[in-house]
Amino acid sequence: MVHPIYVSMTTMDIEAKSGSMEVTIRMFTDDLETVLHNKYNVHSWIGTSSEHHDSRRLLSEYVNERFTVVVNNDEKVNLATDSVSIVGDMLWFYMRGVARQAIQRVEIGNRLLTDFFSTQTNLMIIGTCRDEMDSSHKLDRFNYKVDLLL
Repeated sequence: MVHPIYVSMTTMDIEAKSGSMEVTIRMFTDDLETVLHNKYNVHSWIGTSSEHHDSRRLLSEYVNERFTVVVNNDEKVNLATDSVSIVGDMLWFYMRGVARQAIQRVEIGNRLLTDFFSTQTNLMIIGTCRDEMDSSHKLDRFNYKVDLLL
C-alpha cells in the first residue's frame, strides 16, 4: 500500500522515581520494509509466513540506532525490545528500559525513517507520573530531540 505521508507515532511513559520507561512506536510496515531492504539488503516480510529469520533482530538494531534516550544529561538508557506486532498496515514496536537513577531530565532522539524519507514526521506523546497531563511533541528531521524537565 502506498501512502501520501510518512509518519510515525511514539508513546513514551516515564516513571521518574523508579527510572523506568515504556516506549510504543507505530510505523507503516511498508516503510520499514523499504528501510530494512535498503539498509541491510533484506526483504524482511515482517509478520508474514515468509518473514526473514533476521528481520526482528535487524528491526531492533535499526530502531535502537535511530531512537535514543538520555536521562539526566549523561546516561544513555538501553531500551530492550519487548515485542513486535502487526495491526493492519502498521507495525507496533514495544520497548522497555530503566535508568540507573531517578529521572529528572530526559532527552529523546527520534530519527526513525528520516534517513530514507525526506518528508518523514515523527510524533510523540510523553506521559510522566508527575503530571496529570501528557505532553505531545511533533518531531521532524530538523528537530529530533526534546529536552523535558520532569
